[in-house]
Amino acid sequence: MRDPLPGTQVAIALTEDPRDTAEVRVLAAPRRDLARDGVLSAPLGPFADALLVDVHREGRLVLPGAWVQPEVLERGTPLAPRPVRASDLRLPAVIRGKGAGAELHWGETIWPLSLDGHLAVPPASRPSPHPYSRLRRLLLVATGRREEVALTLWQSPSFEVPWHDVRLLPRAERWFELAQVPAGMRYADAEQAQGVGRAARR
Repeated sequence: MRDPLPGTQVAIALTEDPRDTAEVRVLAAPRRDLARDGVLSAPLGPFADALLVDVHREGRLVLPGAWVQPEVLERGTPLAPRPVRASDLRLPAVIRGKGAGAELHWGETIWPLSLDGHLAVPPASRPSPHPYSRLRRLLLVATGRREEVALTLWQSPSFEVPWHDVRLLPRAERWFELAQVPAGMRYADAEQAQGVGRAARR
C-alpha cells in the first residue's frame, strides 16, 4: 500500500458498538512529507514506516498528533478526506537518551533536559508507532473511559499511558517546563526558532 495522502480519513471502532467510533486523519507520511533531500532527521528515524495522524471523536480533537502503524488505516472504514492545514501539524514529543544525556525531541526540534539525576521514562513510552489495538486502548484512556479497557493490566492504578508522546504521561507537563518548550507553541514556531524543518529550506 502506497503512502496515503494528507487528509485521508478512516473511522475506527473503539468498542463492539458500531456507533462508537473515532476518525483518524493522516497528517503526513514521513518519508514523503517530512524528509529533507530524501533523508529523515535522526529524531524521526524510528517513525520512517509510520504515519502521523490526528484523531477526532464526536467533533472533538482527542489526539493532536500520533504515530501509528499503516495497519490502522488498512483496518479502518474509509471516510471523505478532510484537508490538512499547516496549523494541524503536531508531531508528538519523544524523549531519547537516558539520564543526564536525555533530550526531548519535538519533531526535529531538540530541547535538552538539564537533569543531573536519572530521568525515568517508562519502556512503553519509548518511541514506537502504535498498532491498531494499542491506539484503541489509548483513545479510551484519552477520552476518560479507562474503565472500559478490558484487560486488567490496563486498569492498574499505576497505569502508564502506552504512548510515546510525553504530554500524555504523568508529570509530562513538568518535563516540558524543564525543557523550556513554551506552552501552546506551534511546531512551525519551533522550526523557526531552531532553523530546522521547513524553516531550514527557506
